[in-house]
Amino acid sequence: MSSVKLIKPSKKYFKQYKEMMDEWNMEGSRIAPWPLHLKYHTQDYFLEMLNRLEEVEKGINLEGYPASTTYWLYDSERDKIIGASNLRHFLDEAGMKYWGHIGYGIRPTERKKGYGTQLLNLTLGKAKDINLDKVSLGAYEGNTGSWKIMEKCNAKFEKVVFEDETGLPIKKYRIDLNIKG
Repeated sequence: MSSVKLIKPSKKYFKQYKEMMDEWNMEGSRIAPWPLHLKYHTQDYFLEMLNRLEEVEKGINLEGYPASTTYWLYDSERDKIIGASNLRHFLDEAGMKYWGHIGYGIRPTERKKGYGTQLLNLTLGKAKDINLDKVSLGAYEGNTGSWKIMEKCNAKFEKVVFEDETGLPIKKYRIDLNIKG
């Protein structure tokens, strides 16, 4: 896995991104983080998505959401996008209550291979780069894969909250980034 790194979304990865998202959509599991829900099927949609991600990172046209940066986990040896993360620069009400600073996901065929832990650890490094000292995270109560990833990255369980819209339980975690290890 040494050939895996975080990259910023770029038009040169259209083919690889489309392959990942087509796989995810065919498999039918929950897609996360939120930027992966943007249209991508054509070159025009893909360019619109990239423009939207750039706006959100710069704090433009946020539509009530916090500024955030999206990263793709890319395997350069295989020329393959493995997953994605989204780092919120600060938390809005929903972020504080439910989801936290980082959303992440690994494409279905690459799960249970350690990539989720690597993706979260690399994204935590980016959180340090923007001077966050604590990171909040959340995952639905049934998402044991995500809990294991968070716990491997030194997350501490805080509490269970219930999503207003669905009533579903969400486990909340916290990672202190200033702890020397």
